[in-house]
Amino acid sequence: MTTLNRTTLVKVLEILASSHADEALAAAKLASTMVREAGLTWDDVLAPTIGEAPSQTSSSPLDSRVTGAPGGAGPFGYRRDREPTAHEQFFMLLLSPRTPPEIKNRLRGWEARMLDGEITPQDTADLHELYRSFVAG
Repeated sequence: MTTLNRTTLVKVLEILASSHADEALAAAKLASTMVREAGLTWDDVLAPTIGEAPSQTSSSPLDSRVTGAPGGAGPFGYRRDREPTAHEQFFMLLLSPRTPPEIKNRLRGWEARMLDGEITPQDTADLHELYRSFVAG
């Protein structure tokens, strides 16, 4: 179990407003993975009432797993004990502020193939190298 980086989750969820349906879907999948990796459910993450801020004095199990900054977690709050999938690496690259714009533009050309699961072994190797360079670095 890892902590959930609330700041990163908010950035990922903001992408849901994208005019590109594939990008919005990828953000939703990444957000769900982040919540699941933290050992939480969406009910745990969302306050009971819209606009209600979590109490700072609360001692619920959620408090120990949600943080504004990454603890010992990997990139985007993922566990360090496993390597993210090619799909996860792809979207982390697109979301990372460390990924140069020219790399992000190149990756956008791969988006349909990524979402359809039609990437080649060479694409997977390239993604892994880019991920190591710009996200996990």
